[in-house]
Amino acid sequence: MGFDCLNCTRRFSQCVLLILNIIVTMLGLAVMIIGIWARVNEKKYFEIADNTQEFTDVTVLAIVLGIFILLIGFVGVIGAVFASNKFGRVILMIYAIVLGLLVICEIGGGIAAAVKKDSVENVFRDSTNRTFDNYNQTSDTWDSFQRTFKCCGPFNYTDYSRIFNVNNKVPESCCNRTTEDRDPSFVCATVANRYTDADIAAYRIYNEGCADAVIDALRHNLGAIAGG
Repeated sequence: MGFDCLNCTRRFSQCVLLILNIIVTMLGLAVMIIGIWARVNEKKYFEIADNTQEFTDVTVLAIVLGIFILLIGFVGVIGAVFASNKFGRVILMIYAIVLGLLVICEIGGGIAAAVKKDSVENVFRDSTNRTFDNYNQTSDTWDSFQRTFKCCGPFNYTDYSRIFNVNNKVPESCCNRTTEDRDPSFVCATVANRYTDADIAAYRIYNEGCADAVIDALRHNLGAIAGG
């Protein structure tokens, strides 16, 4: 009876270890997918920036980290499956050592990521602000970007006062076109050329700046990917 109980306990531990490592493998796969997705969509989100190196570093790090976690989880699965023989025990010993190193790296990486996140966001805001100063040479890019992300200027619509040297004027790409469906009298060109406080309050002009719009979109999309 004691032998059977010991055998049941061993099998239970083996099953728990197997399930945990399947979860670790899936986590690694998710991190890798997030990194690949961010890398592929880099141009879309950073078209108006002149410095994407910080973001590129983060995406590469995510891909490498994801692959590493994926491999660790896979080794753990193999070790759990063959835990009853010598080969499996050797694999589990290697797994335990590498897992310990991974935990240390995770702690350091978590701290670095928290610091890096603010750095990436600040670099992106500064970068978009610099390219905006050359709006006359990059107007097509900015107009396309503003229509896509439903934003206006790097920080908000008032940024255009330094481009046009007048207040209350924005390009037509800052107009909220959905307003036309609700208000037939709405003429985008007229509002963009001389918007009022009422136009802002009625959201006839996009209120959000493009830097924050991109950061919010990235957070949402990356969160959706991570959450499945």
